[in-house]
Amino acid sequence: MKFKVGLTVFCLLIIFPGWVWAKKKIVRRQTSTIPLALRSDRQALEAVLGDVAKAKSVTYRLTYTADGISQGIDGTYEAASGSAQRELVFGTCSKGVCAYNQNITDMVLELRTLLLSGKTLVQKFSIKP
Repeated sequence: MKFKVGLTVFCLLIIFPGWVWAKKKIVRRQTSTIPLALRSDRQALEAVLGDVAKAKSVTYRLTYTADGISQGIDGTYEAASGSAQRELVFGTCSKGVCAYNQNITDMVLELRTLLLSGKTLVQKFSIKP
């Protein structure tokens, strides 16, 4: 019985290879990624919010644990057109002087995009520091 099922699946893959690959490509597009990179000194996350012309606004929230204490950064970008770059610093800054958090773990970036159609798109990214 298992042999027949395996043979049937194998034959379908040979007969319809385009269908299988097209399905995978569609899934990849639905789970789009945003260019994310740690700054060279690893004290901030750089995110590029691209193609925001299709959105009214983008709300972002970065949560992480530093020295066992929950921390977070959040904000909103009101989309006019084009793309926007954000640098999310792990710590606090005042007058150009920053105090950086140490021993960062459990980092998650959540983006909530309010589209022009009125729908909200939610994306979560787990980030390894």
